[in-house]
Amino acid sequence: MESIGIAVVGCGYVSDFYLSSLADYAELALIGIHDLKSDRAAAVGARHGVQVYKELTELLADDRVRIVVNLTNPDSHSDVTLAALAAGKHVYSEKPLATDLAAGRRIVAEAERTGLLVACAPASILGEALQTLWREIRRGTVQAPCLAYAQLDDGAVHMMGFQDWRNSAGSPWPYRDEFASGCNIEHSSYHLTAMTTMFGPVRRVVADHATLMPDKFPANEDGPVGPDYFTASLTFESGLVSRLTCSIVAPPDRSITVIGEGGVLRLDNCWDLGSGVIFRRAAPGNWAYLEPAKNVPLVRPFVNWNRDSISHPMDFLRGVADLSAAVRADRTPRLSAKQALHVLEVTLAMSSSAGVSVITSEFEQPEPMPWAVG
Repeated sequence: MESIGIAVVGCGYVSDFYLSSLADYAELALIGIHDLKSDRAAAVGARHGVQVYKELTELLADDRVRIVVNLTNPDSHSDVTLAALAAGKHVYSEKPLATDLAAGRRIVAEAERTGLLVACAPASILGEALQTLWREIRRGTVQAPCLAYAQLDDGAVHMMGFQDWRNSAGSPWPYRDEFASGCNIEHSSYHLTAMTTMFGPVRRVVADHATLMPDKFPANEDGPVGPDYFTASLTFESGLVSRLTCSIVAPPDRSITVIGEGGVLRLDNCWDLGSGVIFRRAAPGNWAYLEPAKNVPLVRPFVNWNRDSISHPMDFLRGVADLSAAVRADRTPRLSAKQALHVLEVTLAMSSSAGVSVITSEFEQPEPMPWAVG
């Protein structure tokens, strides 16, 4: 199979997670990289032995590049994606698709107008653990699911020595951007992408948020700090209701629990593609008692290919690989721009002070991974 040329725009902290497993994707050929910081671009380019484009326009003019992997900071996502589409490139973007709905809608409209494909992170729903959870839901293991609890608490990050966090190329964790945008825009999409894939579109959001630990910067530093706690009740078109809580205050908990009349399914960690999944059956006629938990075998073993000094039990390139397969097959990628726009609308509603928000965007639910059908 002939490889598809990709180029990375943005060589910051997250780029390491994408490029670390590149050798395991023969269908992807890294042509080059670009970053506004020339020293950072030079380091990454030398490490991977690829061209370093001094200007974005040079990258976009290279006919070898068919997919642009947009790993810039969130405020630049829409501009870079729209520039790539204007140059005739398909795009895989880090989350969020954009920082406002108008820009997100422009991306979707431009992709449809040009016939180009846009996909958006996170790719965790393409992993073994969430595909296993989804398979059990489709099988009716809990019967008709009616309630889901989703947690994405990451601990008090500002007390964890974040100033010393570097990826293997030496790029620091972008704590100013992270603290300013708040944990909602950075984290909620992990659960929202998974739940909208499994349960369909959200139609109603009731949300609240707060800044509980405002002093996050090191001594002698200052900057904007967004909310560090979000919670929302989400009503899906299917009738399922979910409580989604996201914080960088509470101890780490990245679980999702799905409840139906037949029992409870729980995935332990949405950031681990090989996370454990358990099922507790409801005792017939006595819901006060749940039978002991049973491990649900994953649809296939997860092998963590990340070989660099900063490990992460995810495979960030899966979304790019699915996009490349969609380009070959002329199909919609599983992490489609329309779904990313829907996730963005829900995410922004969670940050709104309106109290109750009605969600109107539409998307088609993707198909399961071929190896998870059954």
